[in-house]
This record gives sequence, structure tokens and C-alpha cells, in this order.
Amino acid sequence: MIHWMILSTLATGLFYGLYCLTLRRDRWLGMSLLYLIVTLWFSIVFPWFTLPGNLASASQKVIPTEMYMMTLDEIDISANAASRTIDLTDIHFIGIALCLGYLLFQLAAQAVTIARLRRRHTVYKAADGFDIPRKASLILLDDDTAPYSFFNQIVVGTRGLHDDELRCILAHESYHVSRNHTYDLLAAWLLCCGAWFNPFAWLIMREIRAVQEFQADAASIGACGREDYLHLLYRQATGTGYGHITNNFKSINLKNRIAMINRKKTRFGAWKLLAVLPVAALLLMVGCKPAATEPAADEEVAEVVNPSVEPVLFDMENAPEGFQPPEFDGGTEALYKYIAENIKYPEQAKADGIEGRVMVRFVVMDNGDVVNVEVAKGIGGGCDEEAVRVVKAMPKWKPAVSEGKPVNVQYVLPLTFKLQ
Repeated sequence: MIHWMILSTLATGLFYGLYCLTLRRDRWLGMSLLYLIVTLWFSIVFPWFTLPGNLASASQKVIPTEMYMMTLDEIDISANAASRTIDLTDIHFIGIALCLGYLLFQLAAQAVTIARLRRRHTVYKAADGFDIPRKASLILLDDDTAPYSFFNQIVVGTRGLHDDELRCILAHESYHVSRNHTYDLLAAWLLCCGAWFNPFAWLIMREIRAVQEFQADAASIGACGREDYLHLLYRQATGTGYGHITNNFKSINLKNRIAMINRKKTRFGAWKLLAVLPVAALLLMVGCKPAATEPAADEEVAEVVNPSVEPVLFDMENAPEGFQPPEFDGGTEALYKYIAENIKYPEQAKADGIEGRVMVRFVVMDNGDVVNVEVAKGIGGGCDEEAVRVVKAMPKWKPAVSEGKPVNVQYVLPLTFKLQ
């Protein structure tokens, strides 16, 4: 869980910073909206991706020598069963529940408001002579309610509005309806609820709202004229006119909207998006988990770290003459002691009652280094990560010797987690 939180926050921060440096002040609005939505989705879900085996192995250290497969006797890790306590996962889901509850409350309140207005006021369609999408419904109120769109519903308070200003507002809200902007915001909200702890996710959602408003502003200028529309925005910004034109949620700062209207689309703005490719590739290589196979309990683990090298499987009875296996510094008892002193039964596994055997596969290099540590078979609950952590932290081994020369040996270490 903490791994995902850190990686997703880092990714959204990188993509948000890249957006601020490239597209934020450019008028490539459609490209900007696509960038924000795609990178928000990617940042939150990519830590769960699994790289194909060929890509995973390519990111590991290549060992171009023959390797032997050896399996140590099973090591038991025991712990007393813990009572259910609130942990990081629980806190995360509590946050999701609160965030979703707030979103559902907003949606329900807005739906109830729309239903009440439809009962009390006339509902207009495009066939009634209004320049709105065919799927849209229009409710005109005789007050100063700020105009907004909610899915395919448009609500406008007409007090103090001239016909030309109403036409501009309808063009603005109609664009939101025709482009299904409420659905985009709803999807962004759901993502942010899943990553409620991530401040950059909320900042990206704010930018999505802003780009939607910029797009609707651009469409409104084409429908009612630049001068008239800027005059309407100026009246709103100075408080001398009507309420904000908005898309269901809070309005974007009008100063920024006016500034965006006056900007020009740069010639090479779209090429700025190419900067996202190396960032995404780096995140995939660093953050994604390699594809791991889980052999049946009665099967021997016979895969190797580098698929191009075929392992030689043997036990000590039929080992090559003169072969000396690798040895943990101090021998097997020292290895047992090291595991017992350093490994911890994960709290999540204890809380969920998870038991079982974790098969950790690694290579003892000809210089004694322990490399390419991975889980050949896991049980979840944090046990896999804990086993890998302890093995990676091992000191150097005494390397295996074959025909008088040190060789690389692949090891499989079974660790059994048991609750008492």
C-alpha cells in the first residue's frame, strides 16, 4: 500500500509539474484536457501494472554464466495472531469512503435541486427556439442564480441579463453539455477519491476544470463575438454584472479565463507532449512489478532470472565432482539466526490471518553478492515484500566453487509464515 501511495504521488507530481512547464499557458486546450485525464489515470493505476517477462528481465542485471539451482531447507517464521487493528489500509479505505460519501452527497443534492426546478418551472428544449444541444434541457429562472450545467441540464437565472448575454451564456453551457464535461469531472473525482491522500491528483482535477472552462469560453466567443463575451466576463469579474458561468462545480478564476482568451496557440505546442513519453517509460521501469509465476505447491521452482540461461538442476548427491555450494557467512545456522533476527511477521498478514510459504529466488554471484531477488511464489499480506527485504539486506555469501572456480548459483529460499 505504501509503495503504491509513494509511486502514485511521485508520478502525479511529475506529470503536474511537466504540465505547468509546457501546456498550462498554451491554447492547445483539447490536447491539455487529454493530457490531464490520461496522466491522472496512469499515475494512479500504473504501480499495479505488471511488466511482461521480457521487459522485466531486461531491467535486471544480466548474468551471462551458467547457474545452478539449489533449495535450502525450509525456514519457519512464527508469530502470535493479532487482534484486528486499524492499519494504513483501513485508513486509506476510510478516506475513500468519506470522499465518496461527499461526492454522492453533492450529486444527490444537485439531482434533487434539478428535479425540484423541473417541477416548478418550464423546461425548454432546442425545438423551442433555443440554441442548445438536442439532448439538453433548459430551465430559465427569474432570479440571479448563477448559470450552470449538470449532465444534460442547463439552469440559468435571467435577472439583469440582456438577450445577447443570455445567448453567450447558453453557448458556454451548451458546450459543456455537448462535450460531456460533467462525466469527465465525475471520473476525475472518482480517481481523486481513490487517491485522496495525493495533493497533486486534486491539483490535476482543478486543472481539468480550468481547461473545460477555457474550451467553453473559446466556443462562446465563436458563437457570440469576442467583444461581447469579454464584456460579460468583465462584468462578472468586477461584480457589476451577473454571477459566474460555471460547470456544476466552482468557477475558475475569471482573470485566468480572460488571460487565456487573449493568448495565441503556439506553433509547436503539441510537440511539448513528447516530453511525457520518457517520464512514463521511466515510471514503468522503476515502479512496475515484473511478471511472476506461481508454481503449484508440489512443483520444483525451475525458472531462472535470465531466461536465456538454462539452469543445471542437481542436489548434493549428484553434484559435479568437487563442487562446493555457496555458504552464508557462518553457515546454515548463522543464516537461520539472521532470518530470525531480521524478519518481522507483517501486521497486515497477522490481522488477516495469512499463513503460508513464500519462495524467494535469488542469485549468489561469483563474488558473493546477492542479486536478482524476487518472489517465485507468494502469499500476500506483506509477507512477500518482507521476505524480499530481508534477503536483499543479506551480507555477502561465500560463492560456490566448481572445478576450482567461483560460479554463480541460483538459490530458492522457502520461508514459512505461521500464526500460533
